[in-house]
Amino acid sequence: MDRPEVRRALDELVAGRWVVSYEIDDAGVKTYTATRPVGWSGTDDPFERLEAPAYGELLSLITRRARQPVPPPRNGRAR
Repeated sequence: MDRPEVRRALDELVAGRWVVSYEIDDAGVKTYTATRPVGWSGTDDPFERLEAPAYGELLSLITRRARQPVPPPRNGRAR
């Protein structure tokens, strides 16, 4: 679990930026999903939805979606 991309995805989940779930269709195929939480007021689409056939792939999608520049520290202090 020491891969940086997995840690980044888990940081996104812990921060409450995504809600992860899965759906099973009539044929028994499981699809993992990530959606924005109810009441999302961030800068992104509140109805955004990511889908993947495996949990690891969903974490990769979240990581790629989360790659944005980190803002500089405020007033010289650490974030």
